[in-house]
Parts: sequence; C-alpha cells; structure tokens
Amino acid sequence: MALHSAVHARSESYHEMHRIQPLRRRMPTLPRAAATHLPWLPPPPRSSCLPRPSGCSAKSPPSLSNAAVLRSVKSPSATPRQVVAVYSAASRQLGFHHDLPTYKALLSFLASKRRFRAIELLLARMPHDGLLPGPALLLPLVRSFSAAGRGLDALLRTCPSPLSERLLSSLIHSLALTGDHNIARSVLAAAAGLGQPLHARHYSGLVRALYDRDGVRSATEFLDLLAAKGCFPDEFFYRSLIRDICLRGGNSITAAFEVVEQMRRSGREPDVVVWNTLVQGCARQGQMSKAEQVMAEMERKSGAAIADAWTYNALISGIPDRLMSQDGILAFRRMVERGVSPDVVTFSALIGGLGRAGRVWECNAMLGKMVRLGIPPDVACYKVLVGVYRINNMPDDASAIAEAMKYDLLDSEGCKKPPKHMRSWFLNKPPTPAHPNGGTGTVDASLFNFSVPLSGGF
Repeated sequence: MALHSAVHARSESYHEMHRIQPLRRRMPTLPRAAATHLPWLPPPPRSSCLPRPSGCSAKSPPSLSNAAVLRSVKSPSATPRQVVAVYSAASRQLGFHHDLPTYKALLSFLASKRRFRAIELLLARMPHDGLLPGPALLLPLVRSFSAAGRGLDALLRTCPSPLSERLLSSLIHSLALTGDHNIARSVLAAAAGLGQPLHARHYSGLVRALYDRDGVRSATEFLDLLAAKGCFPDEFFYRSLIRDICLRGGNSITAAFEVVEQMRRSGREPDVVVWNTLVQGCARQGQMSKAEQVMAEMERKSGAAIADAWTYNALISGIPDRLMSQDGILAFRRMVERGVSPDVVTFSALIGGLGRAGRVWECNAMLGKMVRLGIPPDVACYKVLVGVYRINNMPDDASAIAEAMKYDLLDSEGCKKPPKHMRSWFLNKPPTPAHPNGGTGTVDASLFNFSVPLSGGF
C-alpha cells in the first residue's frame, strides 16, 4: 500500500512537470520615437524629469492638431520660428491631416512677418499633401511680395506649373477690381516669363481697367509689354476692345486709332470688322470726313476688304438722328453710286433715323423705294416702322404697319398672301403733313432721284 502511494505520487509529479502550457502572445516592443530638440519651445515640467515609481506606466505625450497650429498662429507673442516648430512637430505625427485653412492661416502669418523663404517652402509642400493653392490664398502673398519689392517669379515658380486657367484669371480679376493694376501687370509678366500660356480672358479686364484709369497710353504700353514677352492678342480681342472704346463717347475715336496702331506693331492688320467699327465710331461723333478717310484707307490697303454693305450699314447706323436727313441720305447715295447694293438693314437704319428726327416725308420715301426694289421688310424693319409712326403721333399708320406685319408673317409660313390694299398702302403712301414738333421741313428732292443697283439676291 505504501509502495502504491509512492508510485502514484511520482506519476502525478511527472505529469505536473510535463503539462503543456498555453502560449502567451506578447506585443512586439517598438522603438521609442527620438526626441526632437526644440529649444524655442517651453521646457517640460520638472515633475516629468523625476524617476517614476515602479508599477506606474509612462503617459503618452499629447498630440498636436490643426487647432494647436491655429492657436499658435493667433498667439500675439508667437514668433515665426515657434509657429513653424509647432507645425513641424504636428506634421511629423502619424495620421496628421493637412487641411487648407491651416495652410492659409500659416502662410498669412508668415507673409505678415515677411518670411518669404518659408512661404516658398510651404507652397512647394502643398501638392505633396494633396492640396493646391487658390486665389484666396495667393492674393495676400502676391501683395506682400510686391510690397517688399521681391519678384513674383519665385512665388509663382513654387506653385504647380502651369497655373490653372481659373486660378490666373481669378487672381488678375481680383487685383484689377481692387485697383492693384501694377501688381496685376507684374503677375502676368512673371507668368509669361515662366512659360505660362496667356489668353485674352486673362488680361482683357486688366486692359480695360488700365484704359479707364490711366487712358489709352497705359493700355497700349501694357499690350506692348505682353508682345515683348511673346504674348500676342488675337483679332477677336482687338475687335472687342476697339468696339468698347468707340462706344465710350467723347474723344474715344482717337484712342481707338491708337489701339489700331498698337495692333499693327504686334504684327496684326485690321480686318473688315475693325474697319467697320472705326467707321461707325467716326459717324457717331459726327466726323463724316474722318469716316470717309477710314473707308478710303480701308480700300487702299493691300489685302484689305473692299467696303461692302456691312461697312455702309455701320456708317449709316452710327449717324445721329438729327443728321440723318443730310449725312445719312448722302451716305446712302454714295453707297449706291459705288455700286454697293443696299439691304433691309440699310433701309431700317435710314427709316429709323429719319423717323426719330421727325422727317416722316423722307421716311416714307425710303420705305417706298425699298418696296419698289423688291426688298421685303423683316420683323426688325416692321418694329422700326411701328415705333416711328407712334413717336410721331400717327396711330392709324402704326396700326396699318402692325396689320401688315401680321399678314407678312403669315405669308412667310405659307398661310396666305397679304391683301391688295395693304400692298398698295406701301406703294402709294402719301406724303405726311408737317409735324407740330418740327414737321417734315424742307428737303432736297434731288437726293432721292437716283437708281439703286440690284444684286443677284434681289
């Protein structure tokens, strides 16, 4: 019995010694992050330097967020070195999210302190964080660089190249609206020097702003600067600019001719649209002799288009109403003598000008000549006629014209022909008696005694 107990005890001790123990997983030890020496930050508290008692775990250092960076920027006693150190420590943290408001506040703070090299480094870093600078971020930086007398080439070179169309257009537009025309000129010159393709939408607003503030000389000098940088505006830009200048009134026609001279310096010759705009501008200011000189120069230039119906329409439509009975009819007669066939636009301009001046007799004479030539009135011509008779207190004639317009529109859709009495009204319209507000006055009837050539379309 004692032997059996001893064997059993030895067996139990053997099993206890060879019992399979469960595996215990231990987390791998990670290397501790190296401490960054930042002498400009406040020193750690003294308690953190004391040895901790056994059994107490060390606390993890507090994480820095975007809010901490913004607080350091807003601190009145913060220096640029301290703010950059806080941002650098925050950006080295795992999982730190770079956002645009933090970049904007940080760059504005550095711009106010004139830390331009730090600004260039941060702008170069933004694309690596998936962010792109916008006009709201670049606008204060451009102003700071310009106020400090630094070139904008280095600033634009740190931005993603080439600059987006929207970014450059918005930047120039904002500078032009606030009156910073010189800064806008510097931005465009720097962009052109870096090989940025410039288009009319980038600088058209700036050219007009320079013209409004400093006159045409400032605008043409800027266009010469663009040409020296290899940027030449197209003909659509010049057409729009010359048209806007001619519509300003005053002595704008002289400014328009200066733009034409700059256009030629850039290697572009005026086309028929530019010539027509100049002719119309001269007529608007009552300079008929100047308009004739422009038309003569237009025909003299080799390769330029000959004056056609569009040219004479521009001339007649630009003549003031008070001069239409003389200058307008003379221009129309000169048009016919040169073999240019008038169209419905020509007669509409003459009828409208004569009618608004109270010259109803001449208005009816032009209307009858148009109908005899077989040129049918269009909707615009009908509206002009209705307006003419209404402002001259002739409601019956205005109603007849409105009725004729209705039948004409029905006829154009293939419904039915206008009645005979309506067609005879056009051909046999009697001269209207004198109007109480000035009357038809006396007119040289010989102005209307000429034959009109018909083109193949008539």
